[in-house]
Amino acid sequence: MRYYIVLWTVMLFGWITNYVCRTIVSPALPYIRDEFGVSHELAGLGLMTLMLVGYFSMQLPAGYIGDRYGRKRILVLGPVLWGTATIGTALSPTFAVASATRFLKGLAMGTYFGNDRPVIAHYTPREKMGLGQGISFSGLGIGLGLGMIVGGALVSWLGWRLAVAMAAIPSFVASLLISRVLREPETHTSGRISRAEVIKVFGIRDLWLLNGAAFCALFSLWSVLWLPTVLTERGIEIGWASTLTSLFGFASPVGLVVSGLVSDALTKRGMSLKLWLGASIALQGLFWALFGYALSAGADPWTLAVLVFGAGFWQWGLWSPLYSTIAKLVQPSVLGTAYGLNNFIGQMGGLSPWLIGWVRDVTGSFVPAYYVVGVVALVGGFLAWLTGSSPDRAGQQTGAVQPAG
Repeated sequence: MRYYIVLWTVMLFGWITNYVCRTIVSPALPYIRDEFGVSHELAGLGLMTLMLVGYFSMQLPAGYIGDRYGRKRILVLGPVLWGTATIGTALSPTFAVASATRFLKGLAMGTYFGNDRPVIAHYTPREKMGLGQGISFSGLGIGLGLGMIVGGALVSWLGWRLAVAMAAIPSFVASLLISRVLREPETHTSGRISRAEVIKVFGIRDLWLLNGAAFCALFSLWSVLWLPTVLTERGIEIGWASTLTSLFGFASPVGLVVSGLVSDALTKRGMSLKLWLGASIALQGLFWALFGYALSAGADPWTLAVLVFGAGFWQWGLWSPLYSTIAKLVQPSVLGTAYGLNNFIGQMGGLSPWLIGWVRDVTGSFVPAYYVVGVVALVGGFLAWLTGSSPDRAGQQTGAVQPAG
């Protein structure tokens, strides 16, 4: 089997464990709120948004450290740390301690992205870049789906503490697999990248437009963390509510593979990816707005399921063209910094769980919040459509693996 396929599989598994640990709290949220006696707003802030604050805070440091000193040791250590923090959440005696462990978990999880994406870009053949970025990234959605559906079942069966602790176990397996499989990319610069190279990353107009688009897309993505609660308030049992929510995650293999193939096909024809990228972000916004309307209209669970899956398809479909495009804008030596910057800005969209909880407390309904989510995603699609003026900076480098985007 070709090495890049093995690498896709291992890094995909790492993402699955990352997102299982990240989302296991979502089906447990009603039980945690009852035990600690906190509001929707405080639960969204402490258990979800605070974790995402830790996550986006690590994007630039982790990407830069990987660019400078190499990526393998960071990718091996990260799963151990986030698995340990997940166990800490399960053992928390108070809501404040649980919130602190979620923040620490976010910091640990933030080490993965800025080093995983450059590794995939390095070892994946140019003509398969969109597909490779898509397949290897589908672990996010699979992990989200498993965290919801398996987590919902385990929470109902074992209680939230034991269910959360069990979610940590695969992370340690991921660390072992990465240590055995990953070869440090030859392009890492062992401390030799200059400050000027890093600074240039911050001056690329199109990268900032893509950063804004990523913020809007991830604002939309993290709204999904409230779905089990939204659905249980509609009278749906937590196990079934988690199963329905998991459709958002399980749409990822379909969305990412289809989008990767489309991205590669457009690239072979010399066409820009910005229309495909912008449409992917805007369409997920449309599906969330329709979801809000369906809630207000008392739609049946099957209609809600279709809308959740549709939002997931377009959410996951945007990452292949986005990351392929970023790889064209910067030199390989600072690709980790560029990816880290993009995800740093993007993950600020983690404000959405707090905002949704606040809207629920103020209005007594989740419906207005999902209208807001839809509008924000439409803005992200517009930002993606504005790209196209920056030069192909990666193409100026010779001898490095080149992306297809």
